Amino acid sequence: LFSSLVDAGHRAVIFDRFRGVQDAVVGEGTHFLIPWVQKPIIFDCRSRPRNIPVITGSKDLQNVNITLRILFRPVTAQLPRIFTSIGEDYDERVLPSITTEILKSVVVRTA
Repeated sequence: LFSSLVDAGHRAVIFDRFRGVQDAVVGEGTHFLIPWVQKPIIFDCRSRPRNIPVITGSKDLQNVNITLRILFRPVTAQLPRIFTSIGEDYDERVLPSITTEILKSVVVRTA
């Protein structure tokens, strides 16, 4: 057996070579795993900022440059699903497209 340390503010999803990604999310602390069979995938669950620049058009067809700053964190209960469907880099894949679409719709309505 070997141990895996999950730091404060982080959670881990356990990947088992025989059973796949486990549904349970492992909290902070030291956890024992079976070598070669189990591997921890550690996620940062603290609120983190991200700046996303967006160029969009207003109602009168002028370009508007906006940088949106968002605070995000994953829902810890959904980490196994996030890992299996999107991957470890979920923030790089999901946040830009979602924020761009929402920001564009808001700018068109207000400007």
